[in-house]
Amino acid sequence: MKVVTTFHSASSVVDSLKFRLKNEQSSEFLVVAKPNRLDIYALLPEGLRHQEGLDIWGRVRVMRAVPVLSRSSMSLLVLTDHPEPELIFLSFTVNGTGSTGITVTKYLSLFERSARPAEFCHTLLVDPSGGVAIVSAYTGKLKVVVLDENGEYDHDFDASITELNLLDITFVSTSRDMYTLAMMHIDYQQRLQLLARDLSIEDLQISPSPSPLLPSLPVPGKLFSTAMDDDGTPAIIHIPSHQCDDDDFEGGILIIGGRTIMLYDFVDVETRTKRESKKKRADKKKTTGNAGANTKDKGMEWKKRKARAAVEWPWAEVTAWCHVDDNERKYLIGDRYGRLALLSVNLSGGTRLTLMALGETSASTTLTYLANQVFYNGSHFGSSQLFQITTTPSSALDAPTLPVPSTIPTISPNALNSHVSGRNNDVSGYIVVGMGSYVTELDSFNNLAPILDAVLIDTDGSGQNEIVTCSGGRNTGSIKVIRSGADFSEKATVQGLGNVTHIWPLKEMYCAPDYAHVVVSTLQETHAFRFDNASSISSIDGDKNTGFITDLPTIAVSNILRRTRNAENKSDYADSRFVIQVVSKGMLLLEYDPGVRQYLRVTELWTLEKFADPGKEGLWKGREIVVASINASQVVLGLNWGRVVVLTLDVEDKRFIKLREHNFVHNDRDAEISAVSCLPQDPARPFALNIVVGFWTSKQVEILSLRPADGTMPTITKTPVLSSAPRSLLLYNFTSNDSKLSNVHLLIGLTDGSIASFVYRNDQLLDQKLISIGNLPVTMRSCRIGTKQTVLACGSRTAILFWEKERLMNSPLILKDVTAAAEMSTNAYPSSIVLANSDGLVFGNVNNFDKLHIRSIPLGFNNPIHVTHIPTLRAFAVACRCVTPARIGDLEDIKGSIQVFDDISFNKLGHFNLEQGEEPTSLLSFTTNSGSYLCAAAVTLEDEDTEASKGRLFVLELRSNALQVNMSVITSYDVKGCPYALTSVNSMIAAAVNSMVVVFKMDTGSGNMIMAKMATWNHNYLVTSLASRGDVILLGDAISSISMLRLEDNRLHLIARDYGAIWPTCVELISNSTLIGANSEYNLYTFSLQNSGTRQLLEKDGNYFLGDLVNKFLPGTLSSQEVPLDAPMQPQQLFFTSAGLIGVIIDLADDLALDLTGLERNLSNYIQKQDGSTHTKYRTPKNIRGRSDADASSFGFLDGDFLERFLQFVANPQAIKQIMDGQSEPEKLTISADRIQKVLESMQSMH
Repeated sequence: MKVVTTFHSASSVVDSLKFRLKNEQSSEFLVVAKPNRLDIYALLPEGLRHQEGLDIWGRVRVMRAVPVLSRSSMSLLVLTDHPEPELIFLSFTVNGTGSTGITVTKYLSLFERSARPAEFCHTLLVDPSGGVAIVSAYTGKLKVVVLDENGEYDHDFDASITELNLLDITFVSTSRDMYTLAMMHIDYQQRLQLLARDLSIEDLQISPSPSPLLPSLPVPGKLFSTAMDDDGTPAIIHIPSHQCDDDDFEGGILIIGGRTIMLYDFVDVETRTKRESKKKRADKKKTTGNAGANTKDKGMEWKKRKARAAVEWPWAEVTAWCHVDDNERKYLIGDRYGRLALLSVNLSGGTRLTLMALGETSASTTLTYLANQVFYNGSHFGSSQLFQITTTPSSALDAPTLPVPSTIPTISPNALNSHVSGRNNDVSGYIVVGMGSYVTELDSFNNLAPILDAVLIDTDGSGQNEIVTCSGGRNTGSIKVIRSGADFSEKATVQGLGNVTHIWPLKEMYCAPDYAHVVVSTLQETHAFRFDNASSISSIDGDKNTGFITDLPTIAVSNILRRTRNAENKSDYADSRFVIQVVSKGMLLLEYDPGVRQYLRVTELWTLEKFADPGKEGLWKGREIVVASINASQVVLGLNWGRVVVLTLDVEDKRFIKLREHNFVHNDRDAEISAVSCLPQDPARPFALNIVVGFWTSKQVEILSLRPADGTMPTITKTPVLSSAPRSLLLYNFTSNDSKLSNVHLLIGLTDGSIASFVYRNDQLLDQKLISIGNLPVTMRSCRIGTKQTVLACGSRTAILFWEKERLMNSPLILKDVTAAAEMSTNAYPSSIVLANSDGLVFGNVNNFDKLHIRSIPLGFNNPIHVTHIPTLRAFAVACRCVTPARIGDLEDIKGSIQVFDDISFNKLGHFNLEQGEEPTSLLSFTTNSGSYLCAAAVTLEDEDTEASKGRLFVLELRSNALQVNMSVITSYDVKGCPYALTSVNSMIAAAVNSMVVVFKMDTGSGNMIMAKMATWNHNYLVTSLASRGDVILLGDAISSISMLRLEDNRLHLIARDYGAIWPTCVELISNSTLIGANSEYNLYTFSLQNSGTRQLLEKDGNYFLGDLVNKFLPGTLSSQEVPLDAPMQPQQLFFTSAGLIGVIIDLADDLALDLTGLERNLSNYIQKQDGSTHTKYRTPKNIRGRSDADASSFGFLDGDFLERFLQFVANPQAIKQIMDGQSEPEKLTISADRIQKVLESMQSMH
């Protein structure tokens, strides 16, 4: 059983809109739709503030606001995509206190099993009065949804239309009785046609004949793209008439999306009256059988009409547009390469269309005007943006605003007024192009979509993996580097201090709010520093005879309180300036002198012999301090040969008093102590009741009690034998106000780079977990960051441990070579930490403990398709496809290249251009004794309408030379088809070429490397994906299913194949007998190899609707999560989708899988009762016709994100009981709610 969870949510933006509430503040909000989620932001002077979010169980296609003004609420409609389209009614409310909420009020299913989905126009529109919504989801049919006065659902009906290939639709006239719809479509003769039809709510139909407002008129088809995809579809915009317009204009339709923007006006009232009269006479003749009338009427229908005004569109296909101002006829238009232009429609004193170039952004999927010339640009291919249009150019002042073909005339902004004042009636449109960009980016929102390929790699050897993806497209191709960890912002550095092993901050007095000094120990000596101001730090090492001992390394140093006895012989604790320093030879008491601003010795070094009882001095001879820990009133020393001593300070006599001691023996030999800690578990107490001791010899940790009055230190409990010896210890309470000590953890930093954690409760150690942060010994320090109690752990890499969501969490700190860390809050740097690395000290702040760090390497028009890592060169090779933008209808120039980047800095090291007309399709790196090589696959597309028949495999030799990598072709092999994929099998290369798989061996027998064909498999239709493991090859046939092959004796043998039609897009082997894949209908599936008599079969044991297109599977995981030693869960695979989603597949043991399957069922039933949504229905596998009767629900997979919603009900006992009990006795869960909570918390830490 697999669990599907989300590591990074889909970041592609589908749609956006702005709405306003009619309250006292006239609150305005921006709604951003992503493929499976809506996010609502409040528009504030300082920017956007997130208000609400809602997950959508479906693939969001379009959303609209119902324009019914309300003081406190707004109705939103969301249309989801095929195969099961649905119209979701939402209500967004703002209450009197300013808090907001969003709820689902109705789900209206639009699914029809036998209908054909709309090919070009799957959309939703709401009329300006808010009375009717129109949905176009299926061919030849519109769903008409009548809304009530509050914008909520009233009733609906289907209306048939004869326009089968609908391109766009919009309202042009509305009333409560009759609505008019303008439509643009392709007729049965492949001609573009524009017309209007009347919609009658009373008659429940759309008129069969065109509306007299806009009879059928032909639109020049040669002006539009022949692709007619989401980018090539034209759009129509209703232009209403205003009082200031010319008398002959009564409204019209603006057509954008072609080589020319055209404005067609409606038929005037007088002409409409005449046509109505003629139509009545013609209808009368038709009824009398006059055949000529039909012919004449048909001829009149296609009588050409000239556009009222037109202007050339010199760029690529239009992908988004929006109104700039409702009171003015200005429209912002964006093309598929992010080029923006402002269209102004002037209808006073003549008709004129003015198109002004503005600049470039990410390729737009949606544009929304907010206020003050600020727009929101939602993108699928690049980062979404907030940008402002300025009145004067703000950047790139030496370049044209946008490139325009030389055949198209343009004018400069300064010349526009003179042209307009000239009143040239022969010119109805101007294109204005100046110098510089008028677009200023105000904010950017990271987007990983679409992810076409990815690798998971530890580039710096720190043990912290990172993901490198091929993301973006069009004009914003990029490589994204993704790491998970805390956000550290550097504030100051101290250079020249190397080999630091420990750091301790000190205050002038124990109770002072800020630290003023820092003591740093290296392997040989100690340094002390004072903070003077934000930019200055001074050494206060001073005289080695009067201050700190500086010629030895310090083991521990800390401020302490003044402990005295009151009249009742009880301890009192007062603030003091005393500091204790511990070195290997003894202890030193110092006191801060504010006059000289230094710490001065109070006594001489207190050596260990002074603790010896009379006559027993020999028992202390030769001993030295190896570890130490200090709290507000106690000092714990760990000596060689297994002795632990607990001390306190007699302030009056200025001497140390031995309170307790204990000698440890392991296997009849003196134990060797590796670490001690005396941190109080109760933060309100200045002393500890328990101390912790770790041992080199036994690899165990013991907790000792200081409670007995007889001076002994008995062992309360001990850990099991650990994987390696403990190096640092903390018995730590992560909750500062926890007087019941219910949140105490024993943390053990081990020498193998791991942290073992135990819950300490009722004198027992429970719930052992292991956290890996590399392979170097781990040191730990408690630290308060802001309001959080945390622990800083340093090993190969640095991590922060903290308590959140009722569980112990850890987050890596994205810094290398940190050897020590400590809390450091000063006047200049509040809530800061100090870190030591090889160069010195670094001061800074830590925020966003579990932040996802995304680094972008922009490649512009070079769109990355495939990426591979070359370990020997410490570099990435990236295959890119570069498209030079062209005007609609013109051919685009496509070039292919392979680029090499440094794997740390991502500086470009090399570049190799493919041959003219070639595009890269796959990459595979390999290494031999003679060097590093790159096998690349490329295809030459001579005709997009036919199957590829010409391709090439070639091997590049990579040679590193200083700061560059030289690439040269050493061998190549021509293939008759497209080499879609490459993989390595038994040190050979397997290539998928159209319908076959070919295996090549790199033959070096002749001295030169050549590609020798070793085996061929040609029993498929179109092999587009390959995966390998050992000698097993898994292939995915894009128009059939999957097959497993084995390479033996240089021949390919069939192991098993699936004969169903699952249309795979991506496959991966989990083991030699199990596989996972995804198909073009957004499903995940798993197969396992089963024996059936004398042959083997592939049995489908998992099928699940994901709702997104998976492009890549990778084994492994990104984050360094807790690894519960008793939890039967293991993160297994990462997957990447076209919408920018990164998911994690977690493998689940069978016993727990049964319990969580029951939980998912019960939780689905409970939530369905609450809001009507059906999770089971949503996750059921689907095909192009919707859900199959054979698949009643998903199987083999569980929805981890949905299961984790159980944690939202933990504080609601009634809800928990209903979920646990189910709807009947057989549905009652046998697993406890506490056990479920623990499992789900562990699951959360894995993604």
